Amino acid sequence: MMPVDAERACAYVIDRARRAAPHRWRQGKWSPAFACGGGEAARTIAQVRVRGVERAVARGLVAWSNGERDVVVMDRVPSAREVLALQARGWRCVSLLDDGAVTAPHADGLAFALHDLCHLEKFVDPEHHAGQVGFFATLERAMDREAWRDLEGGFDDAWARDRDHVAADMNGSAIFLFAALKMKLKMAVRRAVGEACAGPLDAREERAFEAALERMLDALAIDGALRDDARVVSTRRDAHDAAVRLCDYFEAVGSAIPRVSGSVHTHDAVAIASASGTPSAPASPQRSSAMLTASGATT
Repeated sequence: MMPVDAERACAYVIDRARRAAPHRWRQGKWSPAFACGGGEAARTIAQVRVRGVERAVARGLVAWSNGERDVVVMDRVPSAREVLALQARGWRCVSLLDDGAVTAPHADGLAFALHDLCHLEKFVDPEHHAGQVGFFATLERAMDREAWRDLEGGFDDAWARDRDHVAADMNGSAIFLFAALKMKLKMAVRRAVGEACAGPLDAREERAFEAALERMLDALAIDGALRDDARVVSTRRDAHDAAVRLCDYFEAVGSAIPRVSGSVHTHDAVAIASASGTPSAPASPQRSSAMLTASGATT
């Protein structure tokens, strides 16, 4: 929402692109151009192929200016927990950083903003959006539980970075995200108890991973038959029916999340979280009409 912020974001992208390449920032015109009801900067994005701006990003900026995106603009780099809190409520953030701000691992403020805008479009993908919201809401609740703190007690800093990467810098299907989290857990267990750095887990590592996975599923509050599905879903994509059922569950969680009114205008993720309340899981999973496969994207 907030077309005024969308106009600001469009102007930011154009200004930075113009500064980087004063004579080459215009790369021709979009054909066809995007329908745009926004301001001057948004109309430029809708019509002009700005250097470095992919078509999907331009489409997203214009859709935002048309009131079709739920976005919080920030003038700083948010923490992973702030991004998770937003995604758990159906929102995404875009940071418009001042000159001189730390933008690593991105080259500059423009690259940082374009990275955020790419993630925004992956997050709002209609095929995967509800499932993503459900996954992130489930993960946010889990991370506030004692069971999660018990799980993380013996893990290293690399686990914290990997966990935050899944929570704040990966978008795609809910099954892709859940399988990625399981893989990060397996790597953390291997570092904690094993000696090998590659190949299948040995018997000792496998037992430790199975115990850690049960603790993670406790924290995620995944129980009953769905717990069996969560155990077998993996990045190998070899548990189709289990993936369908787990995906249905995350979609149902995401569909039940209270939404914030588009009139909310804030640079602080906490305000979104407070306005939305705490997401809660549905009583039972619902079947969806299509399978969300274990695919996704991270940048």
